[in-house]
Amino acid sequence: MGWFSKKTQPPGRREFRAEFEAATARLRRTDEVTQMAVGHSINMAHSFFAQRFGDAKSFRALSADEKHSYIQSLTAMEEKMMQKDPHAGLGFGLFKMWVGALTANDEELVREFSNALAFFSKKGNLGG
Repeated sequence: MGWFSKKTQPPGRREFRAEFEAATARLRRTDEVTQMAVGHSINMAHSFFAQRFGDAKSFRALSADEKHSYIQSLTAMEEKMMQKDPHAGLGFGLFKMWVGALTANDEELVREFSNALAFFSKKGNLGG
């Protein structure tokens, strides 16, 4: 049955996953301070998300236009951050990819991306 699900992947899904995995693999090879900085920005992005939507379930209940608009706002923030602080930009970009998986209702990618983000999020928890 595995071959069947691989053949029916939505267009771009494999590339999307590969891009996320490549970015997180590169990040895992960086120094601790870089990982902490990216993790901190992931935590900030998640805090903004939680303040605005509450949780993933509430976000999923939004219209497609509202979800797309939010992803566009994350893209703008990512681009702005990349100019000033590439680590923060990377964190927002990775978080945006998680939101993309959430928007696509791709439970497998949401789980995988959540696990990877959690690794860096813990490093970026500067409060304790």
